[in-house]
Amino acid sequence: MTETIADSLTKIAAREKFFTQKLEATELAQARTQARQKMLSGLKATGQSGNLERIIAAEKSLVQFDLKEHANSKNMASSLTTALEELEAIETNIGLVGKPKRYKEINLSNAQRKLRDTRDLPLDGARIAFRSHIARLLNSDKTKSDDHEKAIIQARQQNIRIAENLYIQRQEKALGWETA
Repeated sequence: MTETIADSLTKIAAREKFFTQKLEATELAQARTQARQKMLSGLKATGQSGNLERIIAAEKSLVQFDLKEHANSKNMASSLTTALEELEAIETNIGLVGKPKRYKEINLSNAQRKLRDTRDLPLDGARIAFRSHIARLLNSDKTKSDDHEKAIIQARQQNIRIAENLYIQRQEKALGWETA
């Protein structure tokens, strides 16, 4: 009986899984796991800090590292370069939202309904960049990663969501719309 391509691929995948399990049992793999756990802990602490600038700086640092060390295709390099540009746009907008008079002008320039959220806050460059970066991280979470890598990606997603909420609070404050 001839082995089908599907049967052959299934056997190869099983063999690959066997080797992966053997590799994960090594001392070096255990050290990598500890490093990832330390990174995860640091990411969670960063998110819990409630410091918008710190969260964005941490994410920017990770994206820069990924671009330098892990961008192994033109598409990946392009995506990470775009991510850096978006994080820089967020940094710029953080500065602008901290200047209420200037930010009120931005608010007026985003008067079209499609440029506003459900609370009527402007969907400025930072808000658009937050959404884009969360989508990028969600796509990363769908890759063939181990549980530790996925946990790190999920912590990064959570941090960006926290940062977006902190930014929205600053938008409300800049526009005098603070809620109790």
